[in-house]
This record gives sequence, structure tokens and C-alpha cells, in this order.
Amino acid sequence: MSTGLPGIIRTLETLAEYDGPWRVFRGETALLRARLDELREREHRLDDVLLVALVGGSGVGKSTLLNALAGDQIAETSEMRPCTSLPTVYHPPGMQCSLAHLAGVRHIARSALERIALIDTPDSDTIVKEHRRIVEQVLQECDLILLCADGEKYLDEATWSLLYPLRGLRAMVCVETRVNREDTTIREHWLARLHEEGFQVGRYFRVNALRALDRKLTLSTARENEFEFNDLELFLHHELDRERVARIKSSNAAGLLAKTVERLHECVGEESPRLKDLKEALDEGDRALTQATLRHFTAGPLSEAHLWVQALGREVGIRAKGGIGTLYRIIEVVRSLPYRIPALFGISNRPEAGEIAAVAFFGGQGQEGGKTVLPDGLSIEYAALRSKVRLRFIQAGFEMPEAPDAQDFQEELEKRVRAVFQGPVREGFTARARWLCAWPVAVLLDSLPLALLVYTAYLVLNAYYRGELLPSALFTNTGIVLIVLLVLEVMALSTGVRLLAWSMRHRGLRMLRKALARDDLAFKHEKQLLKDIEKLRQTVQTLREEVAD
Repeated sequence: MSTGLPGIIRTLETLAEYDGPWRVFRGETALLRARLDELREREHRLDDVLLVALVGGSGVGKSTLLNALAGDQIAETSEMRPCTSLPTVYHPPGMQCSLAHLAGVRHIARSALERIALIDTPDSDTIVKEHRRIVEQVLQECDLILLCADGEKYLDEATWSLLYPLRGLRAMVCVETRVNREDTTIREHWLARLHEEGFQVGRYFRVNALRALDRKLTLSTARENEFEFNDLELFLHHELDRERVARIKSSNAAGLLAKTVERLHECVGEESPRLKDLKEALDEGDRALTQATLRHFTAGPLSEAHLWVQALGREVGIRAKGGIGTLYRIIEVVRSLPYRIPALFGISNRPEAGEIAAVAFFGGQGQEGGKTVLPDGLSIEYAALRSKVRLRFIQAGFEMPEAPDAQDFQEELEKRVRAVFQGPVREGFTARARWLCAWPVAVLLDSLPLALLVYTAYLVLNAYYRGELLPSALFTNTGIVLIVLLVLEVMALSTGVRLLAWSMRHRGLRMLRKALARDDLAFKHEKQLLKDIEKLRQTVQTLREEVAD
């Protein structure tokens, strides 16, 4: 992931484009896009004038404070009723104000504050909805909040409710506007409550705005009982220089960025237990399906010894040499006719696990163009598990498409079974068949019957040259012995085939269990969804760490 502010914003833009099936996160994208628009706007305004909003309840002296700072009656004041219904912007001449989109904004372009625009807002505790909406809009646009209050309204809930969403997003300065004595009780209590509520206050000024205004209107030079008004003016005129303004704007942007990322982190974090349960349910369904598949393919027809003997016997029959080998080949062809005839004429029923095994053993083609279908029992079990998994995903807030058929599961299962039987198992059969059909073994098997035939031929030739008549029982006995020897030799070869098939069966089933137990046998779509969500969660976590640094 790219680091730095541009990289973070690019990552947030990518997250804002999420339109996947997870409704929980998708519901955050609209707010995320709005926050990104605000971030881009604030990034472009880093060198602009600092917008300072004077915010407070009715009668706390916001307009009086603005007049005192301006040294003139530029804003209407009243202690008995709200008198500010539209924002008054006091700014340097020639400044382009970003509040131009608000209707009815009153501009006074004669401020001596070079980099600051003061905005007098309607009362924050007003019951007029339009006034409250205007305050909210000004707060969204401003860079610094000058929170004004007196000894009666510094804990005003109506004002605080407007400020809560901006905690950590705006710099804040508190101004106690009607100070008459050196008593810091209100200051201590106010700051303590702000701290408890999560607000960070940069400065605090205790002033008497009315006395400061009277002094300026009468052109007096005596500063009496104005308390920290002079400090407030110095703060606005000198401390808020270009570098400080840029820092405040950057801090606001960083706060907005941090809050945006934190909201995403909270959204994902709240769903973590549910996602964990969902993953466990998916793993449980995967294990149940794996066990069912193992039962069907390792405890069913594929575990029957005669299939393995038949497979190795076919390989031996193909490679058999000599007389015993030829006889074994004939016997093998005759014995396999019950399996070959139905497939040859296409009269077999729906393929089951045994037929899948036969396809895997012999490398032939099953029905439907070489594609086998799942056994009925396994298809039913897979459908039931798939339905349970889909329900859990829907309950976790995912939009799931119509349940697909078992094609993916069938193809993966077919692939794994064929990979085992047409790979290492076939190679094992071939190696064992070559060993049984090697010339030394063929000569050894043919040696006794051949020796008997040679000995009989010797007796016949010897009797012929000597003119003797051999007893008729000799040929009968020789034939009987030959048949016995052939039977014994074929049985010996068959026993070797059975023993090697038995060892290959154990090895092959072990490889099949290992192949079927690998991950991603089924539920690929659901697993990919969880992988995407985990990747998204990791992205948000990394963003949070980068913003924290």
C-alpha cells in the first residue's frame, strides 16, 4: 500500500468504490465519498484564509465580541432576544469566501486581520430549524471554532449537540465573553467538561467584550476590566500567522482523515465476531462435506479390493509375456466382460462412485462427454450444507445470488479423483505390472510347464527310436500334471497381482484421502467472499496504523 497522504486518499478512494455483496460496508461508501470530497476541498484550501466561526447560544455576546474585535457596530446586538438570523462574515478586502453558496450571507470586507475571516452565526440554541441548519453548514465550512459562552450558558446542550460530530475535526478556542471578576471557576469547570466529552481546546480567553467595544467606540486608550481581551486580539493578529493557519488547516484535515478511517475501522471491527462465526460455520460445513466425500469415495466402492485387483490385472494382461501370461490375459478378458459390455452398449444406469472409479482406473470416458455426475447421496448432502452456509452468509449481511448447482464441486471432485488415479495410482499399477511381467518372472512361470513338455517330448522321441510303445496312461497323466501346473502358475500370478493390488489399494486410498482433504474442495464462492472481506479488513487496519503514525 502506498504511504503518505496521497497514498491514503487513493486507498480510501478504492474502498469508496466497493460495490460488493457485503451490505454493511457498502452502506459506508456514501459517507466515505462525502468525506473524501471534503478532504480534497480542504487540501486545496490549505493556503486560503482561515475561517473562524463564532458559535454560542442566544445572548452570550457573540455579536458583541465581533463588534469589539472590529471596533465598530457591524453586527446587531441584543441581550433580550436572538438578533442574528444570517451569518455575518467579517473579512479582509478582496477575500473570496467559501460561504458564497449560503443564501443571505452578509459580507463586511474591512477587517485588518490579513489571513482570518470571522463569521458571526445564528444562535446555536435556536428553535428555528433554518437557523440551526445555517450554523451546521458554517461549522462544516469553518477551520476554527470560537466557542462563546457566559456564566449561564457554557454547558448549553443545544450548542454541544452541534459540536459533537466535529470532535477532533476542528480546532477550538473558548471565549468567556462576560467576565466581571477574577474567578476561574467557570473556566475550570468548562474545560473539565469539554475534556470529558472528548473536545480538545487550543486556547481559553476570559474577556469582557462589551467594555472592550465601549472603549473602542469612545476612542479611549484605557483598558479597564477587559481582562484577556488584549490577549485574544494578539492571538488573532499575531499568533495566527501563515504558518499557524496552515497547521490548523492541516490538523483539521488530518482529524477528518483520522475520523474517517476510525469509522471504517469501527464498522469492520463491529462485524469481526460475526465474520469469525461465519468463517467457523463455513469451515464446519467444509469439514462435514469433506467427511461425507471421504465416506463415499474411500469407504464405498473405491475401497473394494476387487476393483483394485481388476485394475492391476488389466495392466498385467496388457503386458503379459509367455504362455502363463497369455493364459492370464485370456482369463482377464473373460472376467472383465460383465463390466465392459454395459459400458460398450451404453446401457448402464446413472454413474455412481464405482463407475467413477472405473473411469479413473481404466482411463475411459464416462457419460455426458466424459463428465461424471455426483452420486445421489453426496449431491443431497452437498445441497443441504450449501443451503445452511448461504443462510449464514445472508444473516451476516451478505447479498447472496441464487444458489448455483453442484457443478463447481463436481468438477473439483472429478479433478482430484482423476489426478490421484490417473497419476500416482496409475503409475503404481504400471510399475507393478511391469515387475510382474518382466522376462525373468515370465521365464520362471513358464519353466515348469515347459520342462514337463520337454520331458514328455523326450520320452516320445526316445520310445520312437527304440521302437517301444508308450503306455496310454502316460499322456493322460502328463496332461493332468500340465493342467495342474498351469493352474498353479496362473494362481501364483493371480496371487502376486492380488498382493500388489492390496498394497496399491492402501497407498492409493491414502493419497485419495489426502487429496480430498485439501482446502477448497467446495464453497469456493463463499470462501472467496471471506478472503475479499479479510483483505478489506486488513486494508482498513493498515490505514488506521498509517494515520496513527
